[in-house]
Amino acid sequence: MTTAVNAGLHRRPAGAATLAVGEGPIAPRGAPVPGSGWLRVVLIAAVLLPAITMGAIAWVGWRDAWSAAEREMSRSAEAGGEYALRVLEAQRLAIDAVNDLLRGLGDAEVRAREAELHAVLRARLPRMPLVQTIYVLDRDGRALLSANLHPVPRATSFADREWMQALAAPDAPAFHVSRIFVGRLEHNVFFGASARREGTGNGLPENAFDGVVNVAVSPTMLAAGFAALGGEPGDVTALIRADGAILVRTPGVSGPLPMIPEGSRLHAAAAAGETRGTYMGRTLGLPPDQAGQTRLIAFRRVGDLPLYVTVARPTPVIIARWRDTVLRQLAIGVPTTLALIALAWLALHRAGIAEAAQAALRRAAAERVAGEARHAAEARFRGVFESRVVGMAVFDANTGETLLANDRVLEMTGSTRAAFEHGTWDWRRITPPEHLPRDDHAIAEARRRGWWEPYEKEYLHADGSRVPVRISSAPLPGEPGRVVVLIEDITERREAELRRELLLREVDHRAKNALATVRAALRLTRAPDLASFVREVDGRIGALSRAIGLLAGTKWEGVELASLLGGELAPFLGDGAAPRVTLTGPALTITGTAVQPLAMAIHELATNATKHGALSCHGGEVAITWSLPPGLPQRLRLVWQERGGPPIVGAPPREGFGARVLEATLARQLGGTVSQVWEPDGLTCEVRLPATRVLASGEAGQA
Repeated sequence: MTTAVNAGLHRRPAGAATLAVGEGPIAPRGAPVPGSGWLRVVLIAAVLLPAITMGAIAWVGWRDAWSAAEREMSRSAEAGGEYALRVLEAQRLAIDAVNDLLRGLGDAEVRAREAELHAVLRARLPRMPLVQTIYVLDRDGRALLSANLHPVPRATSFADREWMQALAAPDAPAFHVSRIFVGRLEHNVFFGASARREGTGNGLPENAFDGVVNVAVSPTMLAAGFAALGGEPGDVTALIRADGAILVRTPGVSGPLPMIPEGSRLHAAAAAGETRGTYMGRTLGLPPDQAGQTRLIAFRRVGDLPLYVTVARPTPVIIARWRDTVLRQLAIGVPTTLALIALAWLALHRAGIAEAAQAALRRAAAERVAGEARHAAEARFRGVFESRVVGMAVFDANTGETLLANDRVLEMTGSTRAAFEHGTWDWRRITPPEHLPRDDHAIAEARRRGWWEPYEKEYLHADGSRVPVRISSAPLPGEPGRVVVLIEDITERREAELRRELLLREVDHRAKNALATVRAALRLTRAPDLASFVREVDGRIGALSRAIGLLAGTKWEGVELASLLGGELAPFLGDGAAPRVTLTGPALTITGTAVQPLAMAIHELATNATKHGALSCHGGEVAITWSLPPGLPQRLRLVWQERGGPPIVGAPPREGFGARVLEATLARQLGGTVSQVWEPDGLTCEVRLPATRVLASGEAGQA
C-alpha cells in the first residue's frame, strides 16, 4: 500500500479529503477572544505531540535495529558455518588421501620409505593453504612420517595428545578435531584434524587401533577466511568446540584462547542439540578495552560435527546504528518543534499584551497570530514533505484513500502528478495481487491503533517491472484515522542480498564439483608406480585448478574459449613449442558451468597427444578449430586434429580414463556428442555442444 502526501500541498481534486496543517480556531466577529490559558495548552501540545511522535519513531527504529542485527549475524553465522564445514571436509579428504597412500604399508615399511613418502606429502602441502603440516603416528604415539621434517624425530612421543587418546578409545569418532596446541617439533600453533590409520600392513585386526593421521590446521589462516566473509566492523567470528574450547577467532591470534564457561548459553545449546540461535553474552580473550562489552551472539553448528561458528557484535555498534537513524530524524523534527514552541510562545506573549487592550485589538492580534502560525506550519510541512530523500504520503485509514503524495512516491510507482491530481492514481491498481492482503492487514491495524508495523511489498509499473519498497507509518497528530507514511525504495538492498546469496550458492556448488572431480581423479587414475600416479593426478588437478582460476578472475561469469584452450595446453608445449599448436576460431565466451568440464576434456586430449600422439615426437602438430555452423538448435563445433605423430593402426583396444572423461564431461554433463577417428596420420576428435548450454548469453548465432 502506498499512502502518500505531498504537502504543498498536492491534494486530490475537488471532493477528495483535504488536510490543513497548523490551522487554529479563528474567533468570529463579536465572539470572545480566547485567553492566555488556552494558549498555554497549545504551547504544551506543541511540545508534547512532536516529542511523542519522535519517541514512537525512535521506538520502532529500536526494534528494527535489533531485528536487522539478528538477521545479518544469523546470515554471517550460516556463511561461516558453511565455510568451516568445507575446510574440515577438505582436511578429511587429505587424511583419506594419506591413508590411501600408505595403504598396506606396515610401520617398518613406512620408515624404510620415509624419504619417498615425505616428498609426496611435502608436494601436496602447497595445494592445502590452511594446512601447516601432516603427521603419521604409530599406535604408541611415535612419529612415523611428516610432511615438513625428514628424517622425523622418533624419540618424541605424542601419546599424551588429545587426539591420540580420543582415537585410541573403543568408542573413537571417525573424525576428531582437537583443541589448540603448540607443536613439539615445529613450535607452531595449530588445532588438529585427525582420524585413525586404515589398511596398515602391521597384521592387526581390521578395527584395531594402529596409529593416527593428524593434519595441523592454522587457526590464523582460518580466521583470515572468516574475516573475508565480511560483516560489520567490530564483529568477532569464532570456531568453538561443543566443550567450550575456542579454536579460531577473528581477528586471528597466535596462541591458545580461553575456554567458554560451563554456564554459558552455547553449552546449553550444544547439550540440547540446537543447530542455530542467538543470545546475549560476552566474548572472551579480547583486548581490555573490549573485554567487558555485552554482545549479541549468533551461533550455527558445523554440519554434524561437535563444533559451532559464532558471530558476536558489540551492543554499542547496534545502538550506534539506531542512534544515527534517530539523529537523522531529530535533525528534521527538533528544529520544527523548536519553531512551533517559539511561535506558540510568541502567540502567548502577544495575547498577554492584547488582553490589556480593548477587545477589538485582542481579536485582531489573535487573528494575525493564527494566520501566521498556519502559513508557517504549512511552509515547514511542505519543506519536509516535498523532500526527495524518501517517499511520504498521508493516508486516511477510514476511507482507504491517499490524501497527499510527494513526487518521490509518484516516481517510485511510475506515475505522474497529473494522474494523481486528476484522481486516476490508485495504490490498489499498482500493487501486485499477492501483496494486497498484507496492505489490508496494515489498514486494519491503523484503524485499531493509529499505525502499522513496518513491512515490505512491491509496486508494479506499466512495463511489468517491479520496485521493492519498505513501508512504515506513524499517526498524524491531531488527525484521528490519518497516518503519515514513509516509503523507502529498497531495490539496492534486495540486489545486494541476492548477490550475496547467489555467491554463496555458487561457491558451495563449485566446491562440491571440484571435490567430486578430485576424488574421481584419485580413484580412477591408474599408473605403474607411485611417481607416475602422482604425476597423472597432479596434472588433472592442475587442469581443474587453472579452470577455477580463470573463472575466479571473471567472477564466475565465463571465460574466453581461446584463453581456456591456451591455458590448458601451455603445460604440454614447453619452451619454444608454441608453433606446434594452432588455435583458430571466433571470439566466444564459455559459461561458468561449462568451463570446468571442457577444461578437463581438453586436458585429457592433450595428455594423450603428449604420451601417444602428435605431441610425443618431433614435428608433430595439433590444430584446434571451432565455429558455430548455422542451424537450429545451434551447436558449437570444436575439432581437435593431430598430424605428424607416430603412425596409428586403429582405435585403442580398450577404453582408458581419458575416454571416460570425454564421455562424462562432454556428453553427459554438457549434452554434447563426441566423435573420434583414428586416421593413420593422427587422431581427429570432433565435439559438438549445444550453444545454449556452453556459450554466454547473446553469443549464439555468431560466426
